[in-house]
Amino acid sequence: MSLLIVRLVVFVLLFWVGFRIWQYWQTHQIESKNNQINKNEDGSETMVRCEKCQIHLPQGNAIKAGEYYFCCQEHQASFEKE
Repeated sequence: MSLLIVRLVVFVLLFWVGFRIWQYWQTHQIESKNNQINKNEDGSETMVRCEKCQIHLPQGNAIKAGEYYFCCQEHQASFEKE
């Protein structure tokens, strides 16, 4: 009976380790795709302008609403009220 329990514990541990490796790999793939989208050919990131305060920031850090970009949610909400 104890051998059966040991096998079950080993199986659960192997499944858990495999699942964590799969999660890490999926997260890495998503981050890699996001970085490729926001990078120019020379490795620099595209800059966009906040429609409210006119400050420039990297596209990856901006909040996009339709065709407009904002530096923070407060500016987005304020712009949408106007």
